[in-house]
Amino acid sequence: MRIIVTSIIAAVLLAVAAGAALSTAQKPVYQTRAMPSVRIDDPGNNLVGADWSGLPKATPNGTKV
Repeated sequence: MRIIVTSIIAAVLLAVAAGAALSTAQKPVYQTRAMPSVRIDDPGNNLVGADWSGLPKATPNGTKV
């Protein structure tokens, strides 16, 4: 029983260490690659438009968009 608990703890510690190492090693593609034919930039944090409220808007004929 002791070896099973020890192996589970070792697997969890190994997974946490690997996750931390991989997350610090990865960078977004717009920071690592220079592609002159493709426009890749920081996507920002407002990706749906300036007037996005999340609510449907009524059109002049009464339907919602």
